[in-house]
Amino acid sequence: MSYSLNEYEALCKNAARGSGMHWGQAEEVGKAARSLGTYGLDDGRLVLNAIERFGPQNALWLGPALCDEGQIFEGVSTVENVEMPTLMLPFLHMMVLDHEICLSVTWDRFKALISADGIDCILRDGLSETGPVDLKVSTMSAAQATEPRLQSRIDVPQDIFDSLSALAHKTYAPATEESRLAGAGAGLSDND
Repeated sequence: MSYSLNEYEALCKNAARGSGMHWGQAEEVGKAARSLGTYGLDDGRLVLNAIERFGPQNALWLGPALCDEGQIFEGVSTVENVEMPTLMLPFLHMMVLDHEICLSVTWDRFKALISADGIDCILRDGLSETGPVDLKVSTMSAAQATEPRLQSRIDVPQDIFDSLSALAHKTYAPATEESRLAGAGAGLSDND
């Protein structure tokens, strides 16, 4: 089924929170999911897998940590032992937004160029890699970047949507008679 990127971001954020992540971490998951959806790099499978395997080597942990450090890549760098490496791309994109550089990111059977204009995948075979893998990040001139194609909606397979929804459902407060009487829902009087 097709969803707007806003709906998808909210679903992934709530799923991350429902899995036990803190709200700040869950917000980063939502932003990363939206970014990958914008560039057609994930249909929810990678995000769900990363949520289920969340830990210190997971890109959903490492990416925000690099952003918080204000890490700027110069020359060639390696980020070692990254699980779910595709989820690093949105965070690397955030890091170059205010800089006149382009990053070349590679791992086994995968290559992307990341600039302020977006994420452009050149070789996609390793897109669904779970890792751990070593990411090679090389700085390039921003003039070498190309403008990627953007999407405004994302098609999420029903089984992935159901799994994300089940996690998100854990964040919802159950309805009670007291909450209904206090104004949540129609209560005893349905005056529509």
